[in-house]
Amino acid sequence: MKRRLRHVWTYILCLCLSYLNIPVQGQATDPVVVMQTTKGPIVMRIYLSAVPTTASNFLDLVSRGFYNGLTFHRVESWVVQGGDPNGNGTGVFIDPQTGQPRYLRLESIRMLSHNAPGVIAMAHGKSPNSASCQFYITKKPMPALDGAYAIFGGVIQGMETVYNMQPGDRILSAEITGKPQRRPESSTNREAPTGDSGF
Repeated sequence: MKRRLRHVWTYILCLCLSYLNIPVQGQATDPVVVMQTTKGPIVMRIYLSAVPTTASNFLDLVSRGFYNGLTFHRVESWVVQGGDPNGNGTGVFIDPQTGQPRYLRLESIRMLSHNAPGVIAMAHGKSPNSASCQFYITKKPMPALDGAYAIFGGVIQGMETVYNMQPGDRILSAEITGKPQRRPESSTNREAPTGDSGF
């Protein structure tokens, strides 16, 4: 009886974690990023164990201070989007060592879904392999986006900040809590940006 009850509780826990969009495997080792904004803090779990390339790219940009001072240029009823150095949805990260833009191949897995508010994913242009530095945070479930965008994190505290965001609100700073285990992999994808931020 105890064994059966334990299985039931394990099943319920897995369902809850799935609903919250948190990968069951490796979540304890995933780093957390605290992003201070003009509207308050946003605390994000970054799914390094589930989507290592996309998560490592974001963590690398955070560690470089790339996001500090950038705006949330897009604020709609269902999403906020930021991380664009141009502030208008057209910008990409240019690697200072190579002078080349960094683009990411789409890294999408079925266990991560746009099933709740607080999903964090990479924005991209018309090509699914054109994500670079811009990210978005959902304000409500958006399952139609599943498979088309790389989810790499989830808000674990600070959704009130996301809901209160206005166009032009800024990222004051972003800091990694805990130590990421991987460095970003360089992408060989060199597609030209399309000039829009996707969706």
